[in-house]
Amino acid sequence: YNEYKSYLSMSDFPFPFEPYKVQKDFMISLYDTIEQRKIGIFESPTGTGKSLSIICGAVKWLKDHQKKQENDQVAVDVGTYNEPDWVNEQYREQKIRQMKHEDAERRERLARRNKRILKSRKRFKRMEDKENTNMDTSDSSSDEDTDEADNYCTKIFYCSRTHSQLSQFIHEIQKSPYSTGLKVTVLGSRSNLCVNSDVTKLKSNAVINEKCLELRQSKASRKNKNKNDKLASSPMVDLTEDDDKSERKNGKPRCPYYSVQRVRDFSSYVCSEIRDIESLVVQGREAMACPYYGTRGAVAEAEIVLLPYNMLLHKQQRQALNVKLTDNIVIIDEAHNLIETINEVHSIALHKKDIHTTSRKLSLYLRAVKARLKPINLLHTKQILHCVQLLYKVLDSLHFEESNQTSCLLTIAEFQQKADLADINLFNLVNYIKESHLSSKIQGYDTSPHQPSCEVKIHSRSVLAEVSSLFLCLTNADNAGRVLLVCEEDNQYIRYISLNCEDPFKPLLENCRAVVLAGGTMEPIGEVKQQLLLSSGRDISVFSCGHVIPPQNILPLTLSHGTKVELNFSFDGRRKPGMLTEVGNILLEIIHLIPGGVVCFFPSYQCLSDCKAVLLKDGILDKISKVKTLYFDEAGRKNSDDILGSYASSIQRAENNPNSV
Repeated sequence: YNEYKSYLSMSDFPFPFEPYKVQKDFMISLYDTIEQRKIGIFESPTGTGKSLSIICGAVKWLKDHQKKQENDQVAVDVGTYNEPDWVNEQYREQKIRQMKHEDAERRERLARRNKRILKSRKRFKRMEDKENTNMDTSDSSSDEDTDEADNYCTKIFYCSRTHSQLSQFIHEIQKSPYSTGLKVTVLGSRSNLCVNSDVTKLKSNAVINEKCLELRQSKASRKNKNKNDKLASSPMVDLTEDDDKSERKNGKPRCPYYSVQRVRDFSSYVCSEIRDIESLVVQGREAMACPYYGTRGAVAEAEIVLLPYNMLLHKQQRQALNVKLTDNIVIIDEAHNLIETINEVHSIALHKKDIHTTSRKLSLYLRAVKARLKPINLLHTKQILHCVQLLYKVLDSLHFEESNQTSCLLTIAEFQQKADLADINLFNLVNYIKESHLSSKIQGYDTSPHQPSCEVKIHSRSVLAEVSSLFLCLTNADNAGRVLLVCEEDNQYIRYISLNCEDPFKPLLENCRAVVLAGGTMEPIGEVKQQLLLSSGRDISVFSCGHVIPPQNILPLTLSHGTKVELNFSFDGRRKPGMLTEVGNILLEIIHLIPGGVVCFFPSYQCLSDCKAVLLKDGILDKISKVKTLYFDEAGRKNSDDILGSYASSIQRAENNPNSV
């Protein structure tokens, strides 16, 4: 092991500049964690180059691993066996032929894939000319004859909390020595990647998802619907499948950006060059191709897949996105709140009105097809309807002894008793909903034909899926979660609160080659180990480094009072007369004492806005602006690089001036 560490310390990690010692140590430790199949906890404070160290350390291992795999392809077992020499010789020759054949096939697949990527790159480069938007792409389908499993290479899954953080990580990749020749895709929600204006204008994520599915699949004609109803007795038949010819004939709305061929071409285009979400959206709109499905289609070929927390931590999401954990590397950045995030991802909320809508749609579905359902399928569907009605009944009969009480918290067993679900096999119902595609089958059964068209409806597909998820949660151990019943004036709902973060995280620990948790601070590390990692039985390595700023360059001081007023930044405290004015007076004194730049951090954007309004009214901002140039961050800003760039430029222009910004 020591020799291995020594070898790593001498190895050449590509880096855009001479790295700090903490960055070298970070990359060496990360490489070792992945190579030794460990779980890693990495603490690296802001300013230490954590993102760049992750990229250079992890991708260095990935490239070394790919070279090793190429060498192993032609390796032949030449060991001796207790057989005659001529038998061993025949065996070796057979192995050589087999390995050469497999290597030739692998190289041929790789050549076809690279040819397709190059072709897609050239095609999409020409998409700026509108005449080329509908160009013939029939020849590209011939390259798609390979099995997806063969294309699924060893990859790094990098996830963070927000899409903006993923975009920042992509920009770091573009700055790194691996900016070319690396296949990267970034996954996001429809609200971030959709380019159809009919979908993006909707406000709710649930409605956006349903509208996308509706436009992609489109609604079948009544004739086709009656035809498909005859197939309802089969649990594996999806009644929402459309006949494309009938669809075009009846003029039903379809998404102009979704085409199997264009999405496939766009997937290859995604892997041809490293791009962030914004660039993919622009290119997808110009090429009339869907970036949402295009980036998903690129997962198999990509070497690095960037995705938000919830897409990696939720089993159903992983399956839908073709995310395979086996022998791959998972890096979770900003992991200091990982436990809370896992619990939040696996919590569910069902509102009373949505439960009622689902109940009515199930009733209409049963009325239409029950004569053609097999007895066992009819029984399961009736049981599901009965359980949905029981959920509605729980909320409808909810009342509290105290007038000011609006909620109650129950254990799983208590809720099952209260809802009369204790004697029902919920596992069977969950499996039936999944296998029969019941969520899709009831989607076309409108419950309110006279409902005003201006009101956006949420289809039952997502609600019934949430009901199924709740049923599955109710099969957990009693200490795995709690059920909250809320009965407010216009808001009644059931919320399952997950308290078990270990079980959802276990598949990552069991299947991944290495799992890396990184953050500015991971304290308390003991809690992370206890709740997430120890049950796996795998080795855990911990890396922690300090700031790169020398201690002599830092002078921490605190102020509890100004000249007249106590500094209290709580919600009520900052509304006290004179408190924010006192903050402005302190800043006015500080900027005369400190040369160069001054950066002010506030607890929230609202606090910044309140302070700005008060200082503007009192004339303090005018006084400050006469000494230093002012820049303000704003809520909703996707990227702070522009304001930081302006700040840095102002300092450079005024470096000969004792005062700056």
